Amino acid sequence: MNLQSSYLGIRCCKTMTYFETYFKSSHKEANAEFLQRCKNLKEKFPYSEVHSIHLETIDREIPIFILQKDEIQSEKLIIISSGVHGVEGYYGSAMQSVLMDDYLKGNIDLESDIMFIHVINPYGFENGRRTNESNIDLNRNFFFKREKIHKKEKNRGYKKLSSFFMPKFPFTFWGIEFFIFTLRFGGILIRYGVRKFTDALVNGQFQFKKGIYYGGKKPEPVVKKLKQFFLTNIKDYSKILLCDLHTGHGEKNKLILIQNSLPGTTEDKNIANIVSGLPLLRPDSSTSFYRTAGDFSDYLERIFPGHPGLFPLTVEMGTLGNLDLLGALRGTFLMIAENRIYHRGCWFQNSRNQVNKMFLNYFFPNDRIWRRSAYLWTRAVLKILIRRFENVP
Repeated sequence: MNLQSSYLGIRCCKTMTYFETYFKSSHKEANAEFLQRCKNLKEKFPYSEVHSIHLETIDREIPIFILQKDEIQSEKLIIISSGVHGVEGYYGSAMQSVLMDDYLKGNIDLESDIMFIHVINPYGFENGRRTNESNIDLNRNFFFKREKIHKKEKNRGYKKLSSFFMPKFPFTFWGIEFFIFTLRFGGILIRYGVRKFTDALVNGQFQFKKGIYYGGKKPEPVVKKLKQFFLTNIKDYSKILLCDLHTGHGEKNKLILIQNSLPGTTEDKNIANIVSGLPLLRPDSSTSFYRTAGDFSDYLERIFPGHPGLFPLTVEMGTLGNLDLLGALRGTFLMIAENRIYHRGCWFQNSRNQVNKMFLNYFFPNDRIWRRSAYLWTRAVLKILIRRFENVP
């Protein structure tokens, strides 16, 4: 299914403000815009390079652009990645374009090399899903060999609540389903508590192929290909900042940085040098933090173990707000309902359309205020991170 402009509420450019023009209505359009910006930047910085990773299973390309000022690569590299969760690629692609335009217009001096990885999960972008074509949450799949860590990462809480997370019958009427879900949701929170429920839900699980947050049994082709690409192209950089762009988690219309690295690690100490005064969630910071297994932000450390110069961060733009009880209820319902309809079907087309529309809006709000906030927050925070990273000795 291709999501149409009318469905997304994207208006004609004559009525758009400057920031709205960055948000495209489809993966095809976003990809074309990205490649055009690559061409424009390469004309200004001729030592830049355009690469791509081909995904045979869906016959799609992931374009990767390395922006480079001089013939000899810099000692530092900044990676800006988007679309690990496909439907979040609307935001991620837009923010990559914003940053590329800043370099093109000279709003930011090019001191480090910059790598833009455009939409790591094109299937999810095209089909309005967070997962890929195998129902795998790629941000739970960035491992080398699943079989070696399967027992360690087994999510027992998810298994215990599997009947709630994965209903085995078709979705019915939206209103009735939400009412029943609310009752069950409240009962589970009372019985197990918020912390245990959250850990069971979002930490990742590797047993149920048709479940949400499924990390798979082995690394997906894109994971393997990115590993090889990194080994070939970035092994000589002394310092690497990763900013992986996401939406959904956090306060409404506000951005937060998320650190998956454990306190006391080299990555933790590196990150502390560039995030002062910025909103940050880390493993020991609050109850709203959840640490994920197989996270993309941990992948560079797996590829280059012991590397002293890694600065891995997730950049998360809050949408409708999911930190209070109502927000958590809404978000959990949409995650489960969308996945259930995909696997089990739906009795009523109107209910299917309603869930799909709300699901998309949860990760890419049809709201001018949100899009303006996303533009302003992300542009400002990325510029601060880049400047501070480049000043690290």
